[in-house]
Amino acid sequence: MAATSILLSVALLCCSLTSAISVKFHGGRLNSNEDDAIAFLNEYNTEYGALVNQYVIASWNYETNLTDENANAVAVAGGVAGAYYEEASATASTFDTTNFSEDTKRQLSYLDSVSLEAAESEELYNILSDMANIYGTYQACRSNPMTGVKECMYLEPELTELMAQVGNYEDHLWAWQAWHNGVGRQLRPLYLRYVELKNKEAQLNGYADYGDQWRQKYETTEMETIVQDLYVQVEPLYKQLHAYIRRKLYDTYGPDKIDLRGPLPAHLLGDMWGRFWVNLNSIAIPFPEKPSTDPSPEMIRQNYTVERMFQTGNQFYTSMGLLPVPDTFWNLSMLEKPTDGREVACHATAWDFYDGKDFRIRMCTKVVFEDFQTVHHELGHIQYYMQYAFQPLNFRDGANDGFHEAVGELMAMSFSTTKHLNAIGLLNVPDDPDVDMNFLLFQALNTISTLPFHLTQDTWRWSMFRGDIPLEELNDNYWAEKARVVGVAPPVGRDPALDLDITAIYHVCNDFDMIRYFMRTFYQYQFNEVLCQAAGHTGPLYKCDFYNSTAAGDALAEMLKLGASKPWQDAMEALTGQRDILATPLLNYFEPLRAWLEAENIKNGDYIGWDIPPKQLVNKEFAPHLKEKMQQKLGLSPARESPSPRLRKNRMSSDIRPALHNVRL
Repeated sequence: MAATSILLSVALLCCSLTSAISVKFHGGRLNSNEDDAIAFLNEYNTEYGALVNQYVIASWNYETNLTDENANAVAVAGGVAGAYYEEASATASTFDTTNFSEDTKRQLSYLDSVSLEAAESEELYNILSDMANIYGTYQACRSNPMTGVKECMYLEPELTELMAQVGNYEDHLWAWQAWHNGVGRQLRPLYLRYVELKNKEAQLNGYADYGDQWRQKYETTEMETIVQDLYVQVEPLYKQLHAYIRRKLYDTYGPDKIDLRGPLPAHLLGDMWGRFWVNLNSIAIPFPEKPSTDPSPEMIRQNYTVERMFQTGNQFYTSMGLLPVPDTFWNLSMLEKPTDGREVACHATAWDFYDGKDFRIRMCTKVVFEDFQTVHHELGHIQYYMQYAFQPLNFRDGANDGFHEAVGELMAMSFSTTKHLNAIGLLNVPDDPDVDMNFLLFQALNTISTLPFHLTQDTWRWSMFRGDIPLEELNDNYWAEKARVVGVAPPVGRDPALDLDITAIYHVCNDFDMIRYFMRTFYQYQFNEVLCQAAGHTGPLYKCDFYNSTAAGDALAEMLKLGASKPWQDAMEALTGQRDILATPLLNYFEPLRAWLEAENIKNGDYIGWDIPPKQLVNKEFAPHLKEKMQQKLGLSPARESPSPRLRKNRMSSDIRPALHNVRL
């Protein structure tokens, strides 16, 4: 049976199964009885939780074996869960919550959602499935420059490993162009239709556009101002790092490849997107004659395995009195890339199966330190899932998406300190300020380098969702913003009619915002200061390690248990004692590095900032008729204003995919 007809059948079946809810609670007028609402929510938690569990199982089976049969199974499970949700949402709307408790109001608010009509909902599902499939299965092929034999490479691990190497300019150029042309050009038409459908769905739910819906997950109308204010405070540090790295690339690739006053070439920054710069550490390390803080060689010498990496990560959490992963984690997770010929999605993800006991990680792990950090990060998501597993279904999420990302990154940072790596026998380095500077630079390549990247990924998409950018200018405008804010440029010319390079990263083509990663960096350092105090740490923050501190673990667990049951400001206050997001903890952490970078750049005579070629000065107000044309294309009203803030919607409402928390890479 075709997937479409299956979906229609299961939708009808599910509606008949859930009609009892409607009959029980629909009385022809708004129901102000909170006991009825609580009974409805209890039934919803049990029945919808079971359906979402089946949907996540089907999704797992598909993403660990990318076949048409498994894709159809996802469609079937999604149809059942989606139909149930629609019926439950209709029932939720019949309650007058005026005099309900805040807890009941908040649970019901996550059900206040309207989906697209069946045909468009099906189309959107298929587009998302097709984009994920293109991304997960694409291979870049060429004749091997040494042997002449044709070789084909997936993103994981081959292209990723190639991009991580430093020194071969032409290899990087080939890989970057092959990936962005091969993936981005296929995704462009699908993505443009996705934007139309997501905007339409957002407007059905009272938002101005899909970007407005994303921002209001943070329960404020000031999100655009907040992120810009935060970035202004850290931009001077980023520009010092940018100038330093540009000099190191100049020393490596020469003056014909690197302009000491220009933006950085996007293909030379250590990964496919220039997102994390950690793989540049070999050329950027401040004191290369001093002992390295990269334990990868020692991991190999000690015969570390992937399983041992995860066991070590799990032990880090349990040393703080936090929860161990369940036994099923080891049996059911995909921790390495399969060798049986299956095509799989490799992007590291942590999965909650919404049954309170099944938690898994899907990752194509390699025995290198970068992946060891990712292991600790992913286990942070698992810890969050386990801590709030007792909450009602609609509260099984982070206080906001940035919180979920911050927890894992925070723990990966503590794990990475020289103090901790010395303690577990992976390093043997002295207490030396030069070694400390090596460590801080490595941390900056993993965090500070990402801030403008993550910011522009979403500020640009917010503009695009609003219809501010003409269709014919999308890719040029994207690179203009990258040049202006990030100081990065594409290595080759791009075709404005064919290319849409922003789509060629996992998060964009899989419908995830990326401002979560920007926000998480600030949360991470804010949480770090408080947990260091709880652990009794004295001295520089970059030497703090929570390992074996149950006091730090207890403080963290109290926040994690809240899930999404309270506004994020309440969760922030529960851990830190204050309600605002601050840049000062991050700046305090990196102050020694900032001073060193500034002195080093002055010594080298390096230009701070970058000159932008005139052709990339595209960030401007477009002619009104072009802007209006784009807004009409997206089905938007140019004069429409953003509505008042609303509580975040359950992420499973419109396209019931689980809130998988995707990290790194």
